[in-house]
Amino acid sequence: MKSKRRAAALLAALVLLCGAVLGACSAGSPSQLQYSQAEEGKEYDAAPMESAAANGTAAPTAAYESGETALTGAAAPRPSEGEKLIENLYYQIETLDFDATAKQLENLYQSLGGYIQEASVDGSSFGGLRSAHYVLRIPQEKAAQAKEKAGSLGNVIRTETSTQNVTDEYYDIEARLKSLRAQEERLLALLEKSGSLEDIVQLEQALSEVTYEIEKLTGTLRNYDSLISYMTITIDLNEVTKETEISKAPITLGERISSQFHDTMNGLGAFGEGFLIFLVGCSPVLLLIVAIVTVVLLLRRSNKKHTARRKAEEENAANHIPDALVGVPGPTENNDSNEETKQ
Repeated sequence: MKSKRRAAALLAALVLLCGAVLGACSAGSPSQLQYSQAEEGKEYDAAPMESAAANGTAAPTAAYESGETALTGAAAPRPSEGEKLIENLYYQIETLDFDATAKQLENLYQSLGGYIQEASVDGSSFGGLRSAHYVLRIPQEKAAQAKEKAGSLGNVIRTETSTQNVTDEYYDIEARLKSLRAQEERLLALLEKSGSLEDIVQLEQALSEVTYEIEKLTGTLRNYDSLISYMTITIDLNEVTKETEISKAPITLGERISSQFHDTMNGLGAFGEGFLIFLVGCSPVLLLIVAIVTVVLLLRRSNKKHTARRKAEEENAANHIPDALVGVPGPTENNDSNEETKQ
């Protein structure tokens, strides 16, 4: 009986030992598998790098030069040259001497190495107030001098500054151009090797499309280069007889009262000046109107006098007694005398 128990215990111990050994083996196999996969992955990843190094180029550089980065939509890397900025300035200026200020404007862009892109003048020096619109292009490195000189042309009543950052667009277009030029070279190489007429037609069509895109993007880059290297200054110049006074907004009660009184007096003065200018300017027409009204009144007065004189003559004629009838009694007097005789 005891021998049977010992045999069962020994058998159970062997079973447990076998299970432990199998569990250890099964636990060790995944780690070995993972380790082998990791080693294979390292070898796989290193293969392209080794082949690229053998060719003397790096894999990312080769991909960029071939245009794959741009074609897949990845952002182009920025060089360390700085941002690509387009700066625009606007000035609204009043002047008492229009010709002198226009001459200063001409000297401004010439002295700074710029040029005038657009100019227009309204009005005439023989009468009325003139106004002008200028668009100047000044080198970006002379922006500070341009701002200082533009602010001294006259009474500046309005200024605006705007800056547009086109860095991303600029370098994206550059990357796209590199990709298209590489594609153009490949198409030219294929066109030289092609012998089929159908292939030649397809390649020429693709080459035409690529060439069009290259010219289009090249023009865009040139436009950007011009806008970046030359700032744009827009100036509206107005001729005035009196410059606008620029003062701070009133705050206290006294300042507001003073400002309102000042504005009222200026308004009355402007009205008086305008009325005087109207009278003097329209004096020929006003004199003609006065003459016509005077003639009409004189004619009307003369007509009234003539009508009154004629009525008086008619009344006198109706009341006039002839000399032959003077002293002759009328019918009433004769009846009275007859009655007295009868009595």
